[in-house]
Amino acid sequence: MTERTALLISNPNAGRGGLARAREVERFCGELRRRGLAVETASTAGPRDAERLAREAVARGLREVVVSGGDGTVNEALQGLVGSGARVGVWPAGTANVLARHLGLPFDAHGAARAVASGRTRRITLGRAVEEETGRGRFFFLMAGVGLDASVVKNVRPRLKKRVGEAAYWYSGFGHLVHWRPRVFQVEVEGRSYPATYAAVGKAPWYGGRLSLTPRARLDADEFEVCLINTRSRLRYLRLLSHAVRGGAPEGTPGVTYLRARRLRATGDALVQTDGELTGRLPMTFEVVAEGVEIVVP
Repeated sequence: MTERTALLISNPNAGRGGLARAREVERFCGELRRRGLAVETASTAGPRDAERLAREAVARGLREVVVSGGDGTVNEALQGLVGSGARVGVWPAGTANVLARHLGLPFDAHGAARAVASGRTRRITLGRAVEEETGRGRFFFLMAGVGLDASVVKNVRPRLKKRVGEAAYWYSGFGHLVHWRPRVFQVEVEGRSYPATYAAVGKAPWYGGRLSLTPRARLDADEFEVCLINTRSRLRYLRLLSHAVRGGAPEGTPGVTYLRARRLRATGDALVQTDGELTGRLPMTFEVVAEGVEIVVP
């Protein structure tokens, strides 16, 4: 029998960082080896390292890649894995870990290693955002946001994020909303144009760990659920945020439009984020990539 070999791509600053993080990684690798899975390790040191390491792994013939970090690290590695046929394991150790919560993945080293060693997988489809001016594309597994949340991502302070975790986005978001000036952009779906000041292009029902902006989106679906908000009122945004915390705004809520789409185009002047990482500016197209990836699950 051919020995299974995996590459662990690890963000050394995830979780508690430092020596504690190094000990957790060693514990995880030891658990994998005891379960018969050979493992190599590589640490990220800067932007796009996870993507580069993932590409190099599949180029060498490895067909199992485990990513340890937050949603941003997983998203980055994903860019180098789509189309490779490699199975993707996730050991969550970041700020929000929304993908891990969706899939019910263990957070502790022992449980995560047991799940990876089991080899059971679930196929999820992906979204892809393509910046029209540059032609650059980026895959995403959770959602793309156009407008307010992309501005929040751009302005959140890394030091605050490290200190308080997910709460950094809430602090930054409320502070940003006070000064934010919503700009109307256009979203085109199947030949029809919709005005909006915010758009969530969802592949999953949760966003940011606690918010439900696209409650009917599914990781394995071949279409997006799209939530469009068209208001300039900060008070209305706060009211809609309260709906999102409680499971999503009901259909028919004034200023909110829900759509289903496999492909859409957004034009205007607004920033875009995908899976919590700033991606670029409009105009962009968003499409479902049905090819997807195989994610290891418990």
